[in-house]
Amino acid sequence: MLCLAEMARSPLRDGWRVLMRAPAAIVAEITWRWIFGIALWAILYYSFREYFASVEISSAEYNLLRSLEPYTWIAISARVVVAILTGLQVIGPIIVPAIAILWVALATIGRAATVRALASAEPSTNWVSTTMLHLIRAVLVLVSVLAFFGCGILINGLVGDPSKSFGPTFLLASISLLAIAVLWSVVNWFVSFAAIFTVRDHAGLFRSFREVADLYNGCSDSLYSSAFWFGLLRTVAIAIATILSLIPIARLGAVHPRVAIVFVVVISLGYFAIADGLNLWRLATYISLSEPEPVVPVAEARQLPIQPSSESVLPSAPTEPATEPPMELPGEPNALSDRLID
Repeated sequence: MLCLAEMARSPLRDGWRVLMRAPAAIVAEITWRWIFGIALWAILYYSFREYFASVEISSAEYNLLRSLEPYTWIAISARVVVAILTGLQVIGPIIVPAIAILWVALATIGRAATVRALASAEPSTNWVSTTMLHLIRAVLVLVSVLAFFGCGILINGLVGDPSKSFGPTFLLASISLLAIAVLWSVVNWFVSFAAIFTVRDHAGLFRSFREVADLYNGCSDSLYSSAFWFGLLRTVAIAIATILSLIPIARLGAVHPRVAIVFVVVISLGYFAIADGLNLWRLATYISLSEPEPVVPVAEARQLPIQPSSESVLPSAPTEPATEPPMELPGEPNALSDRLID
């Protein structure tokens, strides 16, 4: 499959054109993502509330936290992280599959709704392949997390006591995290891109991967360009949200901390909505790259009647001169008068 986008095409402009086919798809994108986010936090809250009730922080630790001592924060945070990991070992086999199933269901329905709304032709959805794609994405997240902890175990066995060699441990852990994140982002991008073809073209699992690979080989420049611009837009949105969040904290944090928290929450929700909109715009850009470039209709020029020039006028046939009755001279006899006299 060759790239259907020409060099003169603008991916962001064409993606915006596709997005404007159904602006309500932005609401659908935000809705399914926020439903999952609310459900996720509710599951985590009610699951860990009873467990963390057994994790006690003494009054001395509270006082040390208020003193803003960095080493105290690190020590208490480490203890909380250990408690979280222990809690995951206890309740993880229950809540992790539940969260994964919820995400697969919502992501499948939400992505099908948005792609079908943005498609130019009548879509035909392969629901089994679309569900399998989102199941693969959920498994990728789980495998990436397990891989990171596995790297941590290997680093601990290679370096030894982390407290005595903090520098090498931190460096190797950072490199491992970066490598896993890059590998996960690349594979996750291909799998999420393939959902366009399973939803719109009723493609199977392997056919959708081939379509993505062919489109990537033909449109790599447009894909890299769109990735750069959307990454830049998201970075700008993060910077603006961070600055706007620091303003109420600096002015109201000490006097009205609850008001400052409300402002931060509102700004964060605004950023999440913008990020979801940018994500759908990027998806619309990918859809535009897989479609032929729209042909701008050109009005047919009217054919003007040909005006004959003076040089091209054909000579007319000679006409006979009109015969006039002969004039009667005075003194000559007139036939009519002769009849009247007779």
